[in-house]
Amino acid sequence: DAETRAMMQKITFSHGGPEFDAKYPDGIPTQIDITLKGGETLSSGMVMYPSGHARNTSADLDNILLHKNKMLGDVVFADEATRDAFVNRLVNMETASPEEVAKLYDFDWSAMKDHACIDG
Repeated sequence: DAETRAMMQKITFSHGGPEFDAKYPDGIPTQIDITLKGGETLSSGMVMYPSGHARNTSADLDNILLHKNKMLGDVVFADEATRDAFVNRLVNMETASPEEVAKLYDFDWSAMKDHACIDG
């Protein structure tokens, strides 16, 4: 949407330099700096193991993935109950039987929401 595109125009990316390069591939050295309208800059400082990295010990990855899967499910599933049933299959995949994994994507495709392409 237009609001998201306008926000994207305010984002710039820059290479972290030799200090960041030296720490890869042990981690994925990352930093985010946000400059406020008044000129003040907020910085995360270097983050070696961002959320999603195998060595990150502070992120609540289970809830991050649950939230992400629900958001993606909202794009295509007609109702919350159908979305939640599918997301629960994903969440419980670790303990699913081979038969349950084979049926992971068995659902009524005709009941999916009609929507515009989400990437433009």
